[in-house]
Amino acid sequence: MKILGIDSSGLVASAAVTVDDLLVSEFTVNNKQTHSQTLLPMIDRVVAMSGISLEELDGIAVSAGPGSFTGLRIGSST
Repeated sequence: MKILGIDSSGLVASAAVTVDDLLVSEFTVNNKQTHSQTLLPMIDRVVAMSGISLEELDGIAVSAGPGSFTGLRIGSST
């Protein structure tokens, strides 16, 4: 399965793509911009780095916490 994982629960935001439980690409951002500004470009980049398209993904996994409510909300709404 091809899975996109998203974590925006803390100060550091990250996204990763796995294929059959193997990590294919990963991207982490730790800067002063908010997750709402960095998450979509980060997802685009990590998917491009993986060599697959969004349409090929079988699922999306989003961190459910613990963490800041706003960060969790941004991750799940993306």
